[in-house]
Amino acid sequence: MNDIQIDRLVLDVPGLTVAQAGELAERVGKGLGAASLKQGSFDTLNVDLNEQAASRNLPRLAEEIVDSILKQIG
Repeated sequence: MNDIQIDRLVLDVPGLTVAQAGELAERVGKGLGAASLKQGSFDTLNVDLNEQAASRNLPRLAEEIVDSILKQIG
């Protein structure tokens, strides 16, 4: 299992309740933790999702965020 260190992860998703935001953050963290990653250091990664993404259910939204991050870090 790879060690992953995330110094700061900011998700700005309008329209979520506090509980939904917490669930989304947990799902994204678990998704990244379960991924097989190469070593590297990445100062900043940006995830831009279309307007429809925020209207999707939380599990799908988390998957899209994780997928976008993983694509960027290769």
